[in-house]
This record gives sequence, C-alpha cells and structure tokens, in this order.
Amino acid sequence: MSTDTRADALERRIHELYASDPQFAAARPDEAVSAAIARPGLRLPQLVQTVMDGYANRPALGQRAVQLVKDPDTGRTTAELLPRFETITYRELWQRAGAIASAWANKPVQPGDRVCVLGFTSVDYTIIDVALIRLGAIAVPLQTSAALTQLAPIVAETEPSIIAASIDHLSDAVELVLTGHTPTRLVVFDHRPEVDDQREAVQAARDRLANASRPVIVETLADVIARGERLPAAAQFISEDTNPLALLIYTSGSTGAPKGAMYPERLVANFWHRSRGWFGPDTVPSIILSFMPMSHGMGQAILFGTLGSGGTAFFAAKSDLSTLLEDLALVHPTDLNTVPRVWEMLFQAYQGELNRRSADGAAKTALEAEVIAELRRKLVGPRVG
Repeated sequence: MSTDTRADALERRIHELYASDPQFAAARPDEAVSAAIARPGLRLPQLVQTVMDGYANRPALGQRAVQLVKDPDTGRTTAELLPRFETITYRELWQRAGAIASAWANKPVQPGDRVCVLGFTSVDYTIIDVALIRLGAIAVPLQTSAALTQLAPIVAETEPSIIAASIDHLSDAVELVLTGHTPTRLVVFDHRPEVDDQREAVQAARDRLANASRPVIVETLADVIARGERLPAAAQFISEDTNPLALLIYTSGSTGAPKGAMYPERLVANFWHRSRGWFGPDTVPSIILSFMPMSHGMGQAILFGTLGSGGTAFFAAKSDLSTLLEDLALVHPTDLNTVPRVWEMLFQAYQGELNRRSADGAAKTALEAEVIAELRRKLVGPRVG
C-alpha cells in the first residue's frame, strides 16, 4: 500500500517544477531578503525598499501588451490586446514610484494626507501605492463597483489632496470633484495618449472642471513621472509615530454609510510578509494573476505578498474579467485565490467544451476527465496545487 501523502506529492511536484520551469525557478524567494524584511523594528518604507533592492533585476509587474491600430476610414487610433505580457522590474517599479514621490512631496502631498485611488488593479495603480508609502501618505482605494452616491461621502470625509483615477473611471472621478471635496490634482493613470478616445477623455475632464470653475490640475501619471525625474529625489518619510495610519479601506455602504477600516503601518507591512500557509512551503515562488480589487484586504495581501517574496504579479487586461481565461492561459499562476464568479467562469468553460464534444457520442466519464485535464493544462497550468 502506498504511503505517499498529498504533502509528499506536492513536494515532488515543486522539485520537478524547479528543474523544468525556468520562470518558476527564477522567482524563488531569496532567503537573505526574507530574513532582512523580517528584522524587528523595520519600518514599512524601509521594508519596501529592502524588497525593491533585493529583487531589483527580477520582473515585478506585468500587463498585457497592446498594438495601436489606426482605422483607415475614420483615422482614429485604438489599442488592441496582444497574446503576451510585458513586464517591468522591481528596479523600474521603485524608480517610477520615486519619481512620483519627488513630484508630489510636500506639495501637493504632505505626510498623513489622504490620496483616493479609483481604478482597476494594474501596473500604474501599484506604482502609485508604492509612491504613497514613500511619501507617508494614506491610500484610500475606492470601489469601482460602488455608486457615486456611495463614493462621495468617502471623498468628503477623507478630503484627499489628490484623486488618482484610471482612464476608464475618469468621468466618475470628475463627478466626485464636482459634487464634493475639491482636491489639488486629478491624476489619470492607465492612459495611452496615442488612443484618441483616451486623449479626448482627458481633455474633456479638463474642460468640464474649468467650465465649472474648479481649480483642479488634471495631469496624467506619465507627466507626473516625467516631472519627478527632473527633480531632486525626495527622501523617504519615516513617521515619528511608530505605527501611523497607512491605509483606509471603506465598506460598500450597503447597510448604511460607508465605514472606513483603518490599517496602520504594521498591518500594511503584514501584506508584504507573504505567508503561504495552506498553499505550501514559504520557499515556493509566487507568480499570480491579479484581478481582485485593491479596495479589499484580500486584493492587497495577494499583490503585495507576491512582491514581498520576489515573485511576479501579472494583471488581468479587463476590469470586467472578459479576458480572464485568456490571461490565465498566458500566466499559468502558482496561486489561484479567487471568488465564486471566477470558479463559475471556469465551470462554464468546462461545460461548454464538454457539450461541444458530447455531440460526437464519446463516453461521458472518459470525456469529462479528458476535458478537465485539457482545460487545467491550457488555462490554469501545472503550477497550481
């Protein structure tokens, strides 16, 4: 009788992946970096810099590559997704976050200021979050699925010095500015100026705020980074308070007014200390597909836990998750921590393929096993336990 346990099988498969999967092997957590960020008394900005320096040459964040396409009839340019990801390194992430910090330091962002962020998790979103850590500012991620009537009280209560919004949610951000607190700046991220619709959306936001006599500077994140690169590097802010507030996550407000859960620096630092727990040994690399909202603690923990272990976070291409199965097939994550909606999508893909093949009259039991094995290989890949 076999005495092989599930743990034994997992350990054997991890060993096989290290031997056969170069991307998996290259993402292995570095014991020296793990020990360095576990030092007692290390502050959050110092922890993040230790991670960025320790894994400087590794790929940190990935997003779907696009090609710009000009319509021959209208002359308008759009962006079409390509079947591959482009990545930036930890060094590039840290440099861009540093440029943002230099551009924002003291004016318009003072330590302790709130910055509201409205958008889908992405490379730009993550760079902004890291910049806020460098500045000692408080991140306030806003739910993109919430109604403006639910978001407006949050903006009024937090009085952000900046509202950062993705291009897809720029019009909502403009409404928040017009109907409530007026920040110093409205910063647009995930923006491609070559795409006509996006460029025109930014100009429309500027015009609308100007016509309403709102003294808000509207600028793109690329412009912020370019300006910051020309300025002296801003020093990281370390608060005299040993555990200052670093993050505010608000409830949906479905049972009343939205309520903010306060995350002090110590709890945000915990996000960066990945504990695989139920997933396997801490030495297993973390390669993820990030699509959970940053307005939820789970989204924060999955993303920053991956970065804290030297892994790579790839981002789903569309916030409506319409590309999720294609994204999964391109990434083949090591972890798949998700929500019932995604399991339903995977089940529907299985059912659709099963029904298509059932027309051939194949034996049902054998066919089910064949479809499950094929979809696992194509969509999820061999890295997930």
